[in-house]
Amino acid sequence: MDSSNKTLKVWIFVFCLNIVAIGGAYYLKSIGVDLYAFRGTS
Repeated sequence: MDSSNKTLKVWIFVFCLNIVAIGGAYYLKSIGVDLYAFRGTS
């Protein structure tokens, strides 16, 4: 049971981290920061 509980906690952490990242990306886009400028030239 302990292993499955750890696995569940890891998945919840990863999911929450993705929500924070997506929210941060939308926030930066809303204040006018160009996210693609960090990729460099191709």
